[in-house]
Amino acid sequence: MGSSLWLWVGFNPFVLGLLALDLGVFHRRAHAISKKEALVGSLFWIALSLLFNLRVWRFRGGGNR
Repeated sequence: MGSSLWLWVGFNPFVLGLLALDLGVFHRRAHAISKKEALVGSLFWIALSLLFNLRVWRFRGGGNR
């Protein structure tokens, strides 16, 4: 239970930092977003989420139960 709490304590600032990065750096100027820009941005966030899920899966044993 104790280590799980610290994982959540670390996870929340990480997500808030990524949100700040997305809104403060990637979308600093107001403009119409092209389809290519939307696709690249979506692929980046999807890849990042898949890497996170892979890390959680490996941390939790990776199916070796």
